[in-house]
Amino acid sequence: YGIPVLIHFGILGDGGGIAWHQNINPLRLHDVAKAFPGVNFVIPHFGCGYLRETLHLCWACRNVYVDTSGSNDWMRWMPGDLTVKALFRKYLETIGPERIIFGSDSSWFPRGFAVRYLQDQVRACRELGLSHDALQKIFGSNAARLLKIKV
Repeated sequence: YGIPVLIHFGILGDGGGIAWHQNINPLRLHDVAKAFPGVNFVIPHFGCGYLRETLHLCWACRNVYVDTSGSNDWMRWMPGDLTVKALFRKYLETIGPERIIFGSDSSWFPRGFAVRYLQDQVRACRELGLSHDALQKIFGSNAARLLKIKV
């Protein structure tokens, strides 16, 4: 049908949430993504704690995208000093701006979306020196293309 499939992987919930489940690793999608190359899959929150696995999956499967949604607080549990800027750098080096999608999904509803997430992400991309074209892709046209929305 040409509809992208978004699947939540990674750490779920707030404190006391789910840190492990047999299906929580994004690499579980590998064989399915390979078997259905015409279907586009989106993994939200940069993989939510499964950074290496999500990068591997995106590298291996050209029909897998990531979205940038949420606070990405899971970064605090990763080795090293991971930042939103570093996340963007890693994904840009691996898949380029064509498969990164800005996402507005976030927790703590009914609060709604926290605009600072958008501001932090735009700032990180600008600090990385992304072109206007790359910014347009990440913050709009990639999603429009996947959803077949004319802009």
